[in-house]
Amino acid sequence: MTIGLTGGCLCGAVRYRLRGTPFHITHCHCRSCRRASGAAFVTWFTMRVHELEWRGEKPVQYHSSAAVSRGFCPHCGSTLTYFHESDPEEIDITAASLDNPEVLVPEHHTWWEQRLEWGTANAQGALPVHQRGGGM
Repeated sequence: MTIGLTGGCLCGAVRYRLRGTPFHITHCHCRSCRRASGAAFVTWFTMRVHELEWRGEKPVQYHSSAAVSRGFCPHCGSTLTYFHESDPEEIDITAASLDNPEVLVPEHHTWWEQRLEWGTANAQGALPVHQRGGGM
Protein backbone atom coordinates (compact mmCIF):
# COMPACT_ATOMS: atom_id res chain seq x y z
CA MET A 1 0.00 0.00 0.00
CA THR A 2 1.14 3.52 -0.71
CA ILE A 3 2.76 5.25 2.23
CA GLY A 4 2.03 8.95 2.66
CA LEU A 5 -1.74 8.96 2.14
CA THR A 6 -3.47 12.22 3.02
CA GLY A 7 -6.99 13.23 3.86
CA GLY A 8 -9.21 15.52 5.83
CA CYS A 9 -12.65 16.89 6.51
CA LEU A 10 -15.13 18.52 4.15
CA CYS A 11 -14.13 22.11 4.93
CA GLY A 12 -10.37 21.43 5.05
CA ALA A 13 -9.77 22.67 8.60
CA VAL A 14 -8.73 19.18 9.79
CA ARG A 15 -6.09 17.47 7.66
CA TYR A 16 -3.95 14.37 8.21
CA ARG A 17 -1.05 12.44 6.71
CA LEU A 18 -0.44 8.72 7.17
CA ARG A 19 3.04 7.23 7.40
CA GLY A 20 2.15 3.55 7.31
CA THR A 21 0.06 0.89 5.71
CA PRO A 22 -3.70 0.87 6.34
CA PHE A 23 -5.19 -2.45 7.44
CA HIS A 24 -8.54 -3.92 8.51
CA ILE A 25 -10.49 -2.09 5.80
CA THR A 26 -14.15 -2.73 6.58
CA HIS A 27 -17.71 -1.56 6.06
CA CYS A 28 -19.16 -1.21 9.57
CA HIS A 29 -22.94 -1.60 9.87
CA CYS A 30 -23.31 -1.08 13.64
CA ARG A 31 -26.04 1.22 14.90
CA SER A 32 -23.53 3.53 16.54
CA CYS A 33 -21.54 4.14 13.33
CA ARG A 34 -24.76 4.61 11.37
CA ARG A 35 -26.03 7.20 13.85
CA ALA A 36 -22.67 9.01 14.03
CA SER A 37 -22.37 9.29 10.25
CA GLY A 38 -25.98 9.44 9.09
CA ALA A 39 -25.18 6.73 6.54
CA ALA A 40 -26.21 3.09 6.01
CA PHE A 41 -22.65 2.02 6.91
CA VAL A 42 -19.20 3.55 7.37
CA THR A 43 -16.05 2.32 5.67
CA TRP A 44 -13.13 2.41 8.11
CA PHE A 45 -9.48 1.47 7.93
CA THR A 46 -7.10 1.03 10.83
CA MET A 47 -3.72 2.69 11.38
CA ARG A 48 -1.18 2.64 14.17
CA VAL A 49 -1.67 5.82 16.22
CA HIS A 50 1.99 6.81 15.82
CA GLU A 51 1.60 6.64 12.00
CA LEU A 52 -1.05 9.38 11.96
CA GLU A 53 0.04 13.01 11.77
CA TRP A 54 -2.56 15.75 12.19
CA ARG A 55 -2.15 18.94 10.18
CA GLY A 56 -4.19 22.07 10.69
CA GLU A 57 -6.76 21.66 13.42
CA LYS A 58 -7.23 18.40 15.31
CA PRO A 59 -10.61 16.68 15.46
CA VAL A 60 -12.89 17.27 18.42
CA GLN A 61 -13.59 14.10 20.40
CA TYR A 62 -17.02 12.80 21.32
CA HIS A 63 -17.30 9.87 23.74
CA SER A 64 -20.03 7.76 22.16
CA SER A 65 -19.63 5.12 24.88
CA ALA A 66 -17.50 4.57 27.96
CA ALA A 67 -14.55 3.14 25.98
CA VAL A 68 -15.05 4.79 22.58
CA SER A 69 -14.27 8.27 21.30
CA ARG A 70 -15.11 9.51 17.82
CA GLY A 71 -13.29 12.38 16.17
CA PHE A 72 -14.98 14.95 13.97
CA CYS A 73 -14.29 18.39 12.52
CA PRO A 74 -15.41 21.17 14.87
CA HIS A 75 -16.48 23.30 11.88
CA CYS A 76 -18.15 21.07 9.28
CA GLY A 77 -18.89 18.02 11.47
CA SER A 78 -17.20 15.46 9.19
CA THR A 79 -16.78 12.08 10.88
CA LEU A 80 -13.06 11.22 10.86
CA THR A 81 -11.93 8.77 13.55
CA TYR A 82 -12.95 5.99 15.91
CA PHE A 83 -10.78 5.08 18.91
CA HIS A 84 -11.44 2.25 21.36
CA GLU A 85 -9.56 2.24 24.67
CA SER A 86 -9.06 -1.53 24.48
CA ASP A 87 -6.42 -1.01 21.78
CA PRO A 88 -4.63 2.28 22.46
CA GLU A 89 -2.08 1.68 19.69
CA GLU A 90 -4.69 1.71 16.88
CA ILE A 91 -7.14 4.21 15.45
CA ASP A 92 -9.78 3.81 12.75
CA ILE A 93 -10.17 6.48 10.08
CA THR A 94 -13.04 6.97 7.66
CA ALA A 95 -11.93 5.78 4.22
CA ALA A 96 -14.02 8.43 2.46
CA SER A 97 -12.02 11.18 4.21
CA LEU A 98 -8.92 10.20 2.21
CA ASP A 99 -8.00 12.50 -0.66
CA ASN A 100 -7.91 9.37 -2.87
CA PRO A 101 -10.22 6.84 -1.19
CA GLU A 102 -10.19 4.57 -4.25
CA VAL A 103 -6.70 3.34 -3.28
CA LEU A 104 -8.29 1.25 -0.50
CA VAL A 105 -10.45 -1.79 -1.18
CA PRO A 106 -12.75 -2.97 1.62
CA GLU A 107 -11.97 -6.49 2.82
CA HIS A 108 -15.18 -7.34 4.68
CA HIS A 109 -18.29 -6.18 6.54
CA THR A 110 -18.50 -5.91 10.33
CA TRP A 111 -21.61 -5.85 12.52
CA TRP A 112 -23.53 -7.38 9.60
CA GLU A 113 -26.31 -8.48 11.98
CA GLN A 114 -27.17 -4.78 12.48
CA ARG A 115 -27.25 -3.89 8.77
CA LEU A 116 -30.07 -1.99 7.13
CA GLU A 117 -31.61 -4.25 4.53
CA TRP A 118 -31.93 -1.39 2.04
CA GLY A 119 -28.16 -0.82 2.33
CA THR A 120 -27.19 -4.29 1.10
CA ALA A 121 -25.63 -4.90 -2.32
CA ASN A 122 -28.74 -6.66 -3.62
CA ALA A 123 -31.03 -3.80 -2.60
CA GLN A 124 -28.61 -1.20 -3.98
CA GLY A 125 -28.21 -3.09 -7.26
CA ALA A 126 -31.98 -3.01 -7.80
CA LEU A 127 -32.14 0.80 -7.75
CA PRO A 128 -31.99 2.92 -10.91
CA VAL A 129 -28.65 4.67 -11.51
CA HIS A 130 -28.31 8.38 -12.37
CA GLN A 131 -24.85 9.65 -13.27
CA ARG A 132 -25.55 13.01 -11.57
CA GLY A 133 -28.24 14.53 -9.38
CA GLY A 134 -31.43 12.79 -8.32
CA GLY A 135 -32.71 11.96 -11.79
CA MET A 136 -36.10 13.49 -11.05
